[in-house]
Amino acid sequence: MTSTNPPMDWYPDPADPTRERYWDGERWTHNTREVQAMPAPAQPASDPWAAQQGPAGQPQGGGYGPYQGGTPQSGAPAANPYATNPYGTEPAGKQTHTADGVALAGWWSRAFAWIIDSIITTTVASLLGMNFVRQLTDGFTKLWQDMLQIAESGGTMPAGDIATLEKYGLVQPMYALQAIGVAVLFGYLLLCWKFMGATLAQRMLGLRVVPVDEGRAPRPLSWGRSIVRALVLTFSGMVWFVQLISFLMPLGTRRRQTLHDLAARTQVVRGR
Repeated sequence: MTSTNPPMDWYPDPADPTRERYWDGERWTHNTREVQAMPAPAQPASDPWAAQQGPAGQPQGGGYGPYQGGTPQSGAPAANPYATNPYGTEPAGKQTHTADGVALAGWWSRAFAWIIDSIITTTVASLLGMNFVRQLTDGFTKLWQDMLQIAESGGTMPAGDIATLEKYGLVQPMYALQAIGVAVLFGYLLLCWKFMGATLAQRMLGLRVVPVDEGRAPRPLSWGRSIVRALVLTFSGMVWFVQLISFLMPLGTRRRQTLHDLAARTQVVRGR
């Protein structure tokens, strides 16, 4: 397959505008030189660059260091290869910025935002299902009273099975509240991400949800990304250990993504 990378040449060094850095056709080297207005003539052996240059003006001796940068623009050696991407490509490993240079959100700020959002959605679901909340309160109060009476009389405590829950009228309101909670959470996440690009808590903390490596995208998420992200987050939350794994994933994934980020191809960035 033919490579689309620019040819080997000297290109402007974004770290120092007075120098150029050598691109070997695949990646940057650590060889730099002062900017030259015209191609340099053959240099005498006394020139300090002579020991580092080959017959075609190419650096010798490996020349690879920790420096990493974006791919130069093909066919335009004199142009700044960082003109459209001033931050270049992050080194291999965990990223701290998107490809267009926007800082990724930290784990603690994301966790705090999720706690606040959980409180908001739980409160709304409880208000909408207030009748079921009352049924649960009455049922658990009666169950507790009966357990106290049985304990005082030395009888056998009721088993914590489905039959006991049905006896005290707890099963139906529990399922009803769960369904309301799922619907509220999904609707909340979907509408916030589609129309604001962030939940209320994320906006409060200065966070935004963006497509992968498009931190400067001015628009909120598309309907497709919003639906996928909301679905995965909502239903992964129904299994506690899946949700735990998902929210720990930004600590170890390269782009700091959770399961719902991976599914919708999104990242969370800092910046209002």
